[in-house]
Amino acid sequence: MGIESKEEFAGLKVISLAGDIDVYIDDEYQGTALDGNYLEVTPINPGEHFITLQRPSDTAQYTEIVRKVNFEPGIDVVIGYEIGPTEEFSEGHILGVRKSFISETGPFLEVFSTPENISVTIDGKYIGETPIKSLSIDANSKHTLKFEKDGYDSLEIEILPDEQEARDLLRDYILTLEINLFARPVNIISE
Repeated sequence: MGIESKEEFAGLKVISLAGDIDVYIDDEYQGTALDGNYLEVTPINPGEHFITLQRPSDTAQYTEIVRKVNFEPGIDVVIGYEIGPTEEFSEGHILGVRKSFISETGPFLEVFSTPENISVTIDGKYIGETPIKSLSIDANSKHTLKFEKDGYDSLEIEILPDEQEARDLLRDYILTLEINLFARPVNIISE
């Protein structure tokens, strides 16, 4: 009857960490994530799509965040961003997934970052510096990740859904996390 199952489509959740964010998929406006709130977009056809985030303003210039993101059926991509005047003065994350062809039980985590070589801790345990590839994570609970680097604001996020049933769906996937840390402005001291 033309009605497709929700599991055949993907979704997108965007939260604005500061200010409003206009969200576009393949250059088509989807709505605005209001300051501190989620915008949910469904259904999205699986596959790769260009996501554009813009912070509207009549008085200031803000950068535009544009990324190619993979969408898998039945799974949401989650984005949280604070958009500043440049990417260096913006911060946030994009958490997506792709099917894993590794025979071991996952999920697996990959972390890429701007800048590179960011220190990563998971649930308080240091696991290395970015980039991180094929890190097996426990799907039986949520995890808190913290990202730190001298000269940048730290960022802390939680990954994996609240419900065990939803976490179990991710066992055959690689979670791909892109992190962007906010560069602290340099203090100029005059003599």
